[in-house]
Amino acid sequence: MKWLQKYIKITQYLFYSILSTILDTCIVWIAFHMAGLGLSVSNTLGIIAGFILSYVLSVKKVFDAQHSSGAFIIYLSTSVIGMFAANYLITTTYRLTIAYVPKWFAFFLSKGVSIVLPFFLMYFMRKYLYIKLNKRRQSL
Repeated sequence: MKWLQKYIKITQYLFYSILSTILDTCIVWIAFHMAGLGLSVSNTLGIIAGFILSYVLSVKKVFDAQHSSGAFIIYLSTSVIGMFAANYLITTTYRLTIAYVPKWFAFFLSKGVSIVLPFFLMYFMRKYLYIKLNKRRQSL
């Protein structure tokens, strides 16, 4: 069970990210397929909704930080970086696959790629930045 304690934070982050991703993906699907918005615009709307849910769930439990302006700025800035990475990945993967597979499959494949890579990028950036923030608060 020692391994569980070692990986509990990233496991919690994964669970909260899955909830956020479900919300995100539903919004992107509806905006892109039903409302006819562009893929990047749809993806951005989904990411914003997922960001709000993820921030509320993750900051205290995963990163041991208080809801504060500093914590919010860290979460927001890393989310913006993640959003740019996700939008690049979703559009690039979609364009590369749409000629070879059905539209629905290209969508889910590209959305999957745009979820997985930014997940790790944002987790490790946030972990590092929240450690710095918590050390700064303790030294005050």
